[in-house]
Amino acid sequence: MKTISELSSDWKIKKIEPVAGTINPNDVAEGEWLDVNTMPAQVHDILLEHNMLPDEMLVGWCENVEWVNKYDWLYRCTFEGDTKARRSVLKFRGLDTVVDIYLNGEFIGKHDNLFTSKSIDITSRLKKNNSLLIHFHNIADYLDTLPYPEEWGETVSRCKLVRKPIHDFPPEVYAGSNYQGAYRYYSPIGVYDTIELISTGEAEISGDWLRTSLDASLKNGELFVGLNGLSFADNVDVRVILSDPKTEKNIFYEETVPVVDGTWGFERWSEIDSPQPWYPRGYGAQPLYTITAEVLVGGIVCDKLTKQVGFRHIEMPYPLAFTVNGKKVRMWGGSMDPFQGYTHCWRRDRVIRLLDMVENANMNTLRIWGEGIPYRDEFYEECDRRGIIVWQEFFLCFAAHPNTKEYREKYRIEAEELIIRLRHHASLFMWCSGNETIMGSEFLNREKQVYGIEMIDEDFPELVGVLDPGRYYHRSSPSGGEWANDPRVGDMHTYDCVWYYPYKEFPNFISEHIRTAPPVLHSLKKMIRGPLWPENYDAKFLHNQEFPMPESWMERTHHPAKGHIKTGPYWEYYDADNPYDMVYRFAAAYGQEMRNGLERVRMGGPTGDTPPARRSKGHFSCKLNDTWPKVYCTIIDFFQEGFIPYYATQAAQAPVLVCFDVRDEINLWLVNDSMGDICGTVKFGLFDIYKNEFVFEKSIDAIMAQGASDIIYNLNELKFFQKWLLPYARFEDKKGKWESVSIDYIDIERHYQFPEAKLDVNVIDDILEISTDKFARCVEITGVANGDEFGWLFSSNYFDLVPGDVRRVKIMGRQSGEITVKAHYSPHKTMVKYN
Repeated sequence: MKTISELSSDWKIKKIEPVAGTINPNDVAEGEWLDVNTMPAQVHDILLEHNMLPDEMLVGWCENVEWVNKYDWLYRCTFEGDTKARRSVLKFRGLDTVVDIYLNGEFIGKHDNLFTSKSIDITSRLKKNNSLLIHFHNIADYLDTLPYPEEWGETVSRCKLVRKPIHDFPPEVYAGSNYQGAYRYYSPIGVYDTIELISTGEAEISGDWLRTSLDASLKNGELFVGLNGLSFADNVDVRVILSDPKTEKNIFYEETVPVVDGTWGFERWSEIDSPQPWYPRGYGAQPLYTITAEVLVGGIVCDKLTKQVGFRHIEMPYPLAFTVNGKKVRMWGGSMDPFQGYTHCWRRDRVIRLLDMVENANMNTLRIWGEGIPYRDEFYEECDRRGIIVWQEFFLCFAAHPNTKEYREKYRIEAEELIIRLRHHASLFMWCSGNETIMGSEFLNREKQVYGIEMIDEDFPELVGVLDPGRYYHRSSPSGGEWANDPRVGDMHTYDCVWYYPYKEFPNFISEHIRTAPPVLHSLKKMIRGPLWPENYDAKFLHNQEFPMPESWMERTHHPAKGHIKTGPYWEYYDADNPYDMVYRFAAAYGQEMRNGLERVRMGGPTGDTPPARRSKGHFSCKLNDTWPKVYCTIIDFFQEGFIPYYATQAAQAPVLVCFDVRDEINLWLVNDSMGDICGTVKFGLFDIYKNEFVFEKSIDAIMAQGASDIIYNLNELKFFQKWLLPYARFEDKKGKWESVSIDYIDIERHYQFPEAKLDVNVIDDILEISTDKFARCVEITGVANGDEFGWLFSSNYFDLVPGDVRRVKIMGRQSGEITVKAHYSPHKTMVKYN
C-alpha cells in the first residue's frame, strides 16, 4: 500500500549570509539552529515563537522584522525512509520561494515558484535514516541576478521576475508593497505547506480526471472517471466505487488494466440515472457523490483516492449570466484576498470563520483574487459543501508580465497544476487569467503593448479547453468591451471613485466594488500606534490636507495622499470630534455606497423592462477580507469583525429584496433572487421622524418570478412631500418565508435631527427581539465577553427601525456575554445578558 508520511517533526532552522549558488551541507556550522515546534511554518512564524520578533508584527508594524529578509535561511530535518518501497518521492506542496534542496548531503533539485508544488524522485538516494536540508535564498539578492529587458519599461514590475506575490517585495522593488497593509513591507519566506515522503509499493494512482454532466431535464447524468499511474506488475485491477448520497448504495465497477512500460491508464463513462442536482447556496441543496478509486495487484489494494463530485447543468446565455439546473443564478459575493499576511501557512480557524461570515452576508460566490496564493483542497471542499460558487483566477496580477518563453512556461505549469487539482469541484464555475492585467496596463499607458497578453489569449484558454473542457474562461478581471473596464460588457472594477467612466450606472457585472473606511472601533484600536485621537485634533477636511482622518489612521492606508478619494460620501454625514463618530461617519458612507450600488445592480436597469441581456449579472465587494489590519476597503476586517459596510452588504444581498430607487422619480422595486417564484404583500408609506408616525400608508399584492425584478409602484401619485419623510416598505410572502424591509432617505444625513430612541430588547434562546419607541437610526448591536469585544456575529446589525416593527436578530459567534443595543444618535443603551 502506498504510504504518505508528512515530515512534520525534528525540524530546525538557521540563518546564513546570502549565498548566490549552491552550498556544501557539510560546511554548515552546527551552532545557532532553532527548534521548530510545528510544521509547516515559515521563518517569521518560528522566530516569533522564539520571541525573536516583536508581537506588533502581527498587526502590520513590520519595520523591525525587515532584517529577516536580508539573510538566507536553512531548514533541516531527519526522517526514516522505507528502503523496501519500490518508489520514493519527496513532495513539497508549498515553498516560498527560491530554494535548493539537499538529501543526505547531496544536491537533488531546486525550485523557484511559490505557486506550484515540487516533486523529486529519491528512490535511489533514500536510506534508512536521512537528512533533508532546504536552502531558501534571499529574494532581493536573487532578483538582482535576473535579466530585465528595457523594452518592458514601467508596465512590467521587476518583482514579477520571481513567481511570488507582488505584495511580498520591498518598496524599492515594488511601489505597492504596502498595499495589503504591512508597514513598511513584509516578505514571508520558508515552508508554507506540507512536505511529504510518498512511498509506493507495486502500483500507485498518479493522476485522475473526474467529470460529471447533467442534461437540461435533470434526469440524465454522466460520470467520467479517468485514472493513470505506475506499476511494477504486468497488470493491475482498477476498482471504482460511487457512493450515492440519496440511497447510500454503492455503485462500482472493476476491471483489469494492462501495464505498458511501467504505466497504466483507465477511462470509463457511466450513465447515472436521475442524480441529485447540486445547486449554489440559496437555490437548492448541495448533494455530493463520493468517488473512491483503488488500484490492486494480486487482490491487494496498493493505492486509493477519494474525492467528491456534484452533478449540475450550467448554461451561460449572456456573458457572466449563469443558469444552474434551470434556475437563474446571479453572483453575489466578494473578491477574496489571502486570509492573513504574516504567514502563507494554512489557518483553518480563520478560513471557517470567513466562510461563516460569507454565508451570513447572503453571498453565494467568491472570486479567488489572482494576486493571492494557492489555497488547500479543504477550502474548495468547504465551498462544495456550502454551495459557494468559485470564480478562480490564475496568478497574474496588476499590469503586464514577462512574456519570454521561460516565463510563459512557468505560467503554463502553474495553470496546469491548478486546473488538474481543482477541476472536479462542483463549486468551480469559471477560470480567469488574473487580476487587472489588461486594465493595469491601460492605466499605466493605454498605448503601450500589454506584455504577457499571449498567456491570457492563447496559453490559458488552450489549457482550459484541453484539461477542463466546457468550463468558462474569462479573459481577465476586468475585461470586455472597448476597454478592459468597460461597464457595458464583461465585468468592471468600480474605479469611478478615481477615474471617470461612462456607462457605469447599470454595469453588466461589478467584480470589485471598492470604497475606503476604517474598521470597527475596537479593531482600529489594536492597529494604531500612539493616540487614537490626538489632543486638539481638528477633524475638518481643508485644502491641502492629505486625508480627512487623524495621521495615525492615515499611516494604515496604502495611499495617504489620495486615499480620501476612494471613500463613500462622508461629507453627507455630521462632522466628528471623537473616534466613535469618525468611524461611524466613514463606515456609514461606505455602507451607503454599497447599498446603493447593490440595489442598483439588482434592479438591473432604470426601468422594469430591461432585457435580460442588459441586466446586471452580479456584484463582488472588494475587498471581502483584510490580509493585514488596514484602513482601506474591506468589509470583513483583519480581526474578522463586520462593521456597517459588511451588514449593509448583507442586507442588500438578501435573496428577496424590496427597495426604493430615489432619483428623478421614486420607484418601489421587488427583486427575487431566491430559488422560486414569490407571492406576497408589500406595505409601504412615508414615516415622519419628527412626528413619530406614518403620514401615508398603502398595501398592495405583489408577485415576482424567480430571477426577476420589477417596479411594483411609482410614488408620483404623492406629487411632493417634505424631505424629512422617509420612504418605508415591507414585503412579506404568503408562506411566511421571505421578509424584507427598506427604509430610505430623500436628503443627506447631516440634514436630519434624529430622535433619541429608546430600544426594548428581549432574549429568546439565541434571538434578540428589538423594538423602539421612536425612529432609531442605525441600531448598533455589540457584545463583550470578559472584556473581549471580538468574535460576535449577528444575522443583522446597523439597521434602521421604526416604532411598531420588531427586528429579530440571531446571535452568532460568541456563546456568552453581555450584549448592548443602541441607536447611533441616541444616548440610551439597552444591555442584556446572553448565556
